Amino acid sequence: AEMARVLADSNHVPLHRLSLLVHSVSIMHKSLDSMPEDENWKALMRNSTNLRVYIMAFDVKSDDMLRILKPSIPLERIHFDSYITCVSGAVVDLISRQYDKFLTHFILMNDVIDMSGFPDLSDNRNEDPLVLLAWRCTRLSLLAVHGYTVWAHNLIAIARLRGSDLKVLEVTEESIDFDQGELADQ
Repeated sequence: AEMARVLADSNHVPLHRLSLLVHSVSIMHKSLDSMPEDENWKALMRNSTNLRVYIMAFDVKSDDMLRILKPSIPLERIHFDSYITCVSGAVVDLISRQYDKFLTHFILMNDVIDMSGFPDLSDNRNEDPLVLLAWRCTRLSLLAVHGYTVWAHNLIAIARLRGSDLKVLEVTEESIDFDQGELADQ
């Protein structure tokens, strides 16, 4: 929060890009209470109107991400990489709602070894958070998913929604799943 206040001062050259690394180890040793609040991001954006933010999150719990992701962050790129925890569908949904104007890159990687299969972000809902992300984030040009279940029909929906604007759609073969009705049609 203090860094955001200093950078928001009009005496500083406006920022164009800010990369933030959030790691579970650093969260264990420091409180999230010092993270910038929405007012801090708004003040920073007043001085740096072209600012875009890139966040890399390593093994960060979904609850902690919900505390970090403030509405006024001009989030352009986000990269989740997990070895212990999994990102929740609620976090993906929040990102698609809050950052629909700026988000261009979304990378979701899960290296959790779980014999019961890959986590499914849709939580057995009718709406898949990744499809909603592709629908809401009209500037999305890169979507990479590794180690999470992506249903084949949702993968097709994502490709259709973004069309040729989606330059990279990268999904691990093992992540693609078919429901039984689709398999019978194949």
